[in-house]
Amino acid sequence: MIVRKVIKYLPALLFGILLAGMSLIAFDFAASYMLGFLLSNTDMHSNSSEFLWLLIHDVGLSLLLAAGVYFSYRKILPQFPNDIFAVLLMQAPLAVISLYLLSPSFDFSSLYSSVSSVLGVTSAVAVLLVYWMSKVFGKDSKVSV
Repeated sequence: MIVRKVIKYLPALLFGILLAGMSLIAFDFAASYMLGFLLSNTDMHSNSSEFLWLLIHDVGLSLLLAAGVYFSYRKILPQFPNDIFAVLLMQAPLAVISLYLLSPSFDFSSLYSSVSSVLGVTSAVAVLLVYWMSKVFGKDSKVSV
């Protein structure tokens, strides 16, 4: 009985591993042109406004990948659960990777450290944010906007 309940959540964990791999590959490709963008500015310092573009880019990419994987899971596997536990299992591999690799410092003394902290936290909860937005603004929501 317990094995059956665990098995029905296994695809969510597999989609989470897929999301973590896709994120690593996407940020690897994005790093080359973002590094070129940041190095093109000669008077760069820790409070440069270019870090805001980096924040918008990286948070947008993270949320876009999370939304793509989450909605693919819902569309491809509608017979499997779509609840908070499935979303947490889907989020877990990306959270471990983003908190391990990015390790947010929660130091908001400069724009650079603020961006790195916000990006780490946002990547660690991206699927949860997408799940929340789909519940609040989706077809099955009770809230009319």
